[in-house]
Amino acid sequence: MRPGFRAPGRWCSTGCVELALTPDTRWDIPFGDLIPVVGHSGFTALGCPAARATPATRREFTGAGLVCHELMALMITEDAERTLDYAGRLAAAAATMSSPWVTTVFVAPPTPRVAAVITRCAAIFADAGTAMAVEFSPLGPVPGIADGLEVMEVAGHGARLLVDTWHFTRGPSTWADLARLPGEKIAYLQFTDVAAAGSADPVDETMNRRPLPGDGVADLQRFADQVRDNGFDGYVSVEVLNGSLRAQPVPAAVSAQFEAAARYWG
Repeated sequence: MRPGFRAPGRWCSTGCVELALTPDTRWDIPFGDLIPVVGHSGFTALGCPAARATPATRREFTGAGLVCHELMALMITEDAERTLDYAGRLAAAAATMSSPWVTTVFVAPPTPRVAAVITRCAAIFADAGTAMAVEFSPLGPVPGIADGLEVMEVAGHGARLLVDTWHFTRGPSTWADLARLPGEKIAYLQFTDVAAAGSADPVDETMNRRPLPGDGVADLQRFADQVRDNGFDGYVSVEVLNGSLRAQPVPAAVSAQFEAAARYWG
């Protein structure tokens, strides 16, 4: 086991990461049945869709030895009233699950009017004891690390950057950008590989063709080594959205993701 990976029941003093799972919401399994599967797989945390964030779900997480590291998800749009209303509901859900982060994605560009909404959403989260995880994506108006950091500063209130390896690899971010990103500015990571041949439809590629770590072309070892060097010691959340993986029994799909990711962090 490599230094820096904390498996269930282990402790380390510095540079620790924990493997978490961002679930594929299109898996053919009720969320309540997924929880014990993930708990038995080696993961220590599981992302929770907002609609599933209930006291009963929180008890199921505890019973499976899991924590909720991400509450999914706020979408920043041009509709300020609807965005703020949903932020309030997500804040309550995050409090129920004791989730440290609310995943936040961007449909609207951060114009001054939208920026004001982003700040208000971040404040709502902070009041509930959680924080905004700013997810940049080359498929949206916040495409790379530099853009995400600007939004993070606009948000304030403890917001940090969510770095997804697919978004990093396929977007405008550079290795120099990653090298300059202090670990303390990272909320958590989402970890997956990238298909060798880009799809004509990048949305299809990111939603249906993400390979298991090690089965694609992303330099995941360099990525892992770099964020460790930057001082990152949070959650590495495996997110492999893949049509073929969905066809497998869910326990096998979950185990495959844990084993593939642990090679880089274990």
